[in-house]
Amino acid sequence: MNKWIKYILWVIGIIVLVMVIDITCIFTIHRPLFAIKEDNGDSVNIVYRGLLYDTLYCHEYSTPQVKPKGTKISCAVERVDVGDVVSIKDTTKEIKDFACDSALEQFYEDDMYKYSWSCIKNDYMVVKYESGFEETISDALKYGTITISDLDRYNIDYIKENHIK
Repeated sequence: MNKWIKYILWVIGIIVLVMVIDITCIFTIHRPLFAIKEDNGDSVNIVYRGLLYDTLYCHEYSTPQVKPKGTKISCAVERVDVGDVVSIKDTTKEIKDFACDSALEQFYEDDMYKYSWSCIKNDYMVVKYESGFEETISDALKYGTITISDLDRYNIDYIKENHIK
C-alpha cells in the first residue's frame, strides 16, 4: 500500500476516534472535550460550539441536543420573561435578492384553518419582545404570545387554507 494512503487512513481514523470520544463525553460527563462554551448569561441552558456540531443543554430536554454546525438552536425561554411584543417582521424584505425554496411551509393551524408561508422562510419571520428576546412567528403562535390577527396588524403575508373535513 502506498505510504500516502496509509497516512490518509491514519488521519481519518484519528479524526473518527476523536469524534467518538467527544460524543461519548457529551453523554457521560455532560460536556464535549473539543468545543467552546458559549456564554449567554444563563446558567441553566448551556451551548457548546464545536468544529462539526454544536451541543445544547436545555432545561426542557432530558438529554443533550447535538446539532450539525450552522443549525439554528435555542432553548425555550420562560414565557413570563419575554415581555410585550415590540415588532413582528418579515426579515426577508431586508435581504437583497432573497430567494427561498418554492413550497408551502405550514407554520400554524387552528380548528378552522391552516396557515402557511409561500416558501420555506419560517426562520426569517421574527417576533421581537421588550426584553430583547426574538423568536419565530410559529413559536410565538405556539406559545400564545401573538395571534393571527397580530400578523394582519403588522402586514405579514401568509396563505390561509380551510381544513378539509
